[in-house]
Amino acid sequence: MKIIILRSSFQTDEFVRTEYAELIQRLENDCHAVINIIGDEMVETVHAPSLQTTIPDAFMIATGGVENLFKRIWSAIDIETMYGPSHQKTVTMIADGRNNSLAASLEILTYLGNIGVEGKILHGMNDEIVSAVVETYGRTSLQGRIGLFGQPSDWLIASGVDRDYLRQRYDIETVDIDLQRLMDGIKVVPQTEAEEVAQTMVKCSKAVKEPSDTDMLEAAKAYLAIKRICQEERLDAMTIRCFDIVKACGTTSCLALALLNDEGIVAGCEGDMQTLMSMYLAKRLCGEVAFMANPSQLTDKTSMLAHCTIPLTMCNETVVRSHFESGIGVAIQGVLPLTDYTLFKWGGPKLDRYFVTEAQAIEAPYSNHFCRTQITLDVNLKPYLLQHSIGNHHVIIRGTHADAIRRFMQSNGVQNV
Repeated sequence: MKIIILRSSFQTDEFVRTEYAELIQRLENDCHAVINIIGDEMVETVHAPSLQTTIPDAFMIATGGVENLFKRIWSAIDIETMYGPSHQKTVTMIADGRNNSLAASLEILTYLGNIGVEGKILHGMNDEIVSAVVETYGRTSLQGRIGLFGQPSDWLIASGVDRDYLRQRYDIETVDIDLQRLMDGIKVVPQTEAEEVAQTMVKCSKAVKEPSDTDMLEAAKAYLAIKRICQEERLDAMTIRCFDIVKACGTTSCLALALLNDEGIVAGCEGDMQTLMSMYLAKRLCGEVAFMANPSQLTDKTSMLAHCTIPLTMCNETVVRSHFESGIGVAIQGVLPLTDYTLFKWGGPKLDRYFVTEAQAIEAPYSNHFCRTQITLDVNLKPYLLQHSIGNHHVIIRGTHADAIRRFMQSNGVQNV
């Protein structure tokens, strides 16, 4: 998180760091805060461009006399551009009361109310303030690097994310990976390394149906080539325009995505950035891998979702299959346990909407009419999906995580559809 400390011109940055040394250290260590100090003498030099990349999660009011400085900063920030017009941004202030900090915070809070902006003050001793910050923002940091292997699939006309927004709001850097680089990488994967991966996959699966030994080797090469690029680019997550690989290389990335998710690199398909961010949050916030799936069959009581890749660790058992749409390469038919799950989607170009619900899995079916891994949940998604859906793909997380997700979304001003 990012915190801007405001001080009057009667004090210095050194005074603030000495006076609030313990609190600042706690915020940096316990809350992973990045802290900047702005003095009141800078009020005339505060400009919007310098703030758009450092827009804070909270303001710490260190002294009195900073009310006009705050007003100048707030006026310079284009909130609608940064957060989207549907957001109700809550301004959080930290004030322990020393040096007239609480008095200044109360004046600022009243100013915010007068212009129709919600605000709140976190006040108390250091322990109370740090606990309140953790409760408000959690310990979740989304900072990281995401690789985009090619552009989103042509049919995904509403699943992109504003990449500048990701960088500014969540400190996420996006990296473009040319698919030709991957295709060249597949060609030079050592045969022995691919054979080892293929053999391991066969041994840990209940059965291998359509794929030949050659299919297994080519899928293993794709996995190793993607993994190598992820390591070279220091990626925390990636998504791939996978059908281009099917056409150009005669193999699939379904096996690669399954294995990468299990190894800690969040991996999604079809270049769907909104769903990848849903998976990424599931990993960072809930500590869980996620199943990226298509809603496929809905009734008034149940919802079935399906896709051709899934983290192996989510499954009771797996069967190695061909890719459903193309009949090419390797896909994963996973049998999921009948337990509690969280269905989730974080969407919108500026990630300003979300949907979350919890449900029980009542069946792990199989039909040749759908993608290879299928699961039926005891939830009626018709009212949401058929009228207000946030895109096609949704993610399924093992366990009950709706409350944690809601807290994260509320603290970031994201609206529940």
